[in-house]
Amino acid sequence: MPTQAQPEGEPSLNEPGGKVNVDENLITELFVNDEDLNTVLQLLGVQAQKNVVTGQSVAGRVTANFYGVTFYEALEAILNVNGYGYIERGNFIYVYGLEELERIQEATRTRRSELVTLNYVSAKDVQVFVEPMLSDKGSITVSPDAGTFSLPGDVPTGADSFAAGSTVIITDYDEEVDAILEMIALIDTRPAQVLVESTILQTSLNEANAFGIDFSIVGDLDFSEFTGSGGPLAVVPSLIGGQGGTLVGGTETPIATPSDGKGGGATSTVGNTAGPATFRAGVVAGDFAVFMRMLDEVTDVTILSSPKLLTLNRQPARVLVGRKIGYLSSTTTETSTTQSVQFLDTGTQLYFRPFISNDGFIRMELKPQVSDAEIREVTAVGGSAITIPDEVTNELTTNVMVRDGQTIVLGGLFRESTTVTRRQIPFLGDIPILGAAFRGNDDESLRQEIVFLVKPTVVNDQILLDEADRALATIDNARTGIRKGLLPWSRTKLTAIYNVEAQELIAQGNYKKALFKIQQSLSLNPAQPNVIAMRENLVGQESSWNDSYLDEIISGELDSLFDEKKNNAVSNLIPAKVQGARPELPPTYQGAQTTQTAENSQQFEGEGADSSTDSGEFADFPIENDGSDDE
Repeated sequence: MPTQAQPEGEPSLNEPGGKVNVDENLITELFVNDEDLNTVLQLLGVQAQKNVVTGQSVAGRVTANFYGVTFYEALEAILNVNGYGYIERGNFIYVYGLEELERIQEATRTRRSELVTLNYVSAKDVQVFVEPMLSDKGSITVSPDAGTFSLPGDVPTGADSFAAGSTVIITDYDEEVDAILEMIALIDTRPAQVLVESTILQTSLNEANAFGIDFSIVGDLDFSEFTGSGGPLAVVPSLIGGQGGTLVGGTETPIATPSDGKGGGATSTVGNTAGPATFRAGVVAGDFAVFMRMLDEVTDVTILSSPKLLTLNRQPARVLVGRKIGYLSSTTTETSTTQSVQFLDTGTQLYFRPFISNDGFIRMELKPQVSDAEIREVTAVGGSAITIPDEVTNELTTNVMVRDGQTIVLGGLFRESTTVTRRQIPFLGDIPILGAAFRGNDDESLRQEIVFLVKPTVVNDQILLDEADRALATIDNARTGIRKGLLPWSRTKLTAIYNVEAQELIAQGNYKKALFKIQQSLSLNPAQPNVIAMRENLVGQESSWNDSYLDEIISGELDSLFDEKKNNAVSNLIPAKVQGARPELPPTYQGAQTTQTAENSQQFEGEGADSSTDSGEFADFPIENDGSDDE
C-alpha cells in the first residue's frame, strides 16, 4: 500500500517537537486525530523515556489535544476513554483492560487488622458507622457493651466477662482501614457535660374568715343541769336524747326529763361558735345564753426547690429530694399469697436528658415533679387490711430548646378555690340588719401556684475544677465555723488551735516551738495522721515500726529481704524504709529540713525555750528520740 505523504509544514508524529512532546519535567503536549492507541502509547513512552508495555488485546483510536498536562495525566486520560488502565511496577508501565486490571489488583492487595481501643463511644455504636465502609472482604469485631449499672446483694456474684475496655478489631484493605481509622478518630471524642439547675417554686395562700352568733333560751330550767352534756347550746339535743345532766355526789348522772317535770328551750347553732376562731365571746344570764365567733386567718406558704445535677450529653439523669413511702403489695396465686414491700418516691424529682447542639442551644427532655403521698387502708381479697398510697402530684413532661446558660420558664399551674358557706335561721336570717344575729358565715379562699424553671449550662473541665475548689472552701469554712462554737476546753478545738499555730511557726522557721505545739496536739488526740507526719518530717525519722513484709513483696524486694535474713536476722525485723530513710517533707514544711540524728538529740524542754536564739538548724535542736512512738 502506498505511504501517505506528510503534509508540508506539519511536524511528523514521531519527530521532536511534533504532535507528541514531553519535556524533562514530564509536562506533556499532545495533538492527535484518530491515531492508533498503540502508536500514541509508544510515542509517549519514547518522549517521556518510560517503558510502556501493551498486550495484544490493547487496541483503539485516539483523538486528543493536551496542553501542559503531566505524563501520567495524559496516559490515564488516553487509556480511560478506551477502557484500559495501567499498573506501574519498577521501571515498567503495564497496560491492561479494566476487568483484567481489577483482577490483578485484587490478587496483589493485602489485608491488615487494626485493634482500636475506644475511649468514649461504645463499640456497638462504632460498628454502625464502620460496616458501610468495609469492602466485601472486610470485617469488624466488637467487644460486648458494659452491663447495666447495678449493685449486687449480700451474695457476691461474678461472671467471665471481658475485662478490657471498649474495643473493636477491623480487618480490611489498607485504604479502607485508613479511612475507617480517620472516621473513628472523629467520632470517639470526649462528650460534653451539662449542669442542669432546676427551680421549682410552690406558693400556697389560704385565707379563712368566719362570723356567727349562737344563742340558747331555756324556760323552767337551769343551764347548770346541762354542764356535763355540752353546755348551754346542748340544751335541746340533751332533752331530745335524754342526756341532760346533773351532778350527784360529784358524779355526772344522765336524766331523761327536768327534775320538776317542766321546762323548755330553744337553741341556734348557725354561728358554729365551736369551730375555728380567732376571737370568741359569750354571755350567760339567767335563762339566756349568747355566744359569738370571729375568724380571720391567713396561711401563706412558699416552698422553693432548686435541684442541680451534672450529666453527660445525651445521657438521662434523675435527682430525688424527698421520701420513699413504703407500703405492702400482695400477689395472690391459686396456691399462695406473697407480700412484699414497695416504695413510692415522693418529694421533688427531676428527670432530664440533654442534647447539645453546635449552635449554642441545648434540647432538653424534662420531667420535673413535686408529689406527696397519703396512706390509706383497704381490704384485700382475703379480708385482711393492707395499706396503699395515694399520690398527689404536680408534674409536667416536655421537650424544649434552651440557649446555653439561659433560664426559661417551662410552665406552671395556678389554682384558686373559693368557698362561701352561709347558715341561717329560716325567715329570721333574711331580716335586714337584724338578720345578722340569726346567720353564720364561713368563707375560705385557697390559691395555689407552682412554677417550673430550668437553666442548662455546658461546662468544661476548668469550670468543674473551679466549682470543686469553691465547694471545698465552703466545706472548710463551715467546719471552721462549727468548731468555733465548741467549748474552749474541747479536744477538737484545742487540737485545731495547736495545729494551726504549728503550721504558722513552721512557715516562720521556728521549728522548736512548732514541734512543741505538735506534741501538745498529739497528747490530746494521738490519732492524727497528718500531724504525726508533720512531727516525723521535723525530727527526721519515723515514729512507728511496721512489721509487715507486704510492701516489700509488692515492690519486688522479697529477694533482697531474704538475703538480709541470712546475714542479720535482727536487722530483718526493721523495714528497709525505716533504716536511714527519711520521708520527704510536704511543700508547706520545706523549710523544716534537718540533719539531726538520734546520737545528737537532747531533751526537749518545752515552749519555754528562747525562740530568739533559734538559728533554724536542727543540729542544736533539743529533741529526745528514744525510739518510742509518742513522747
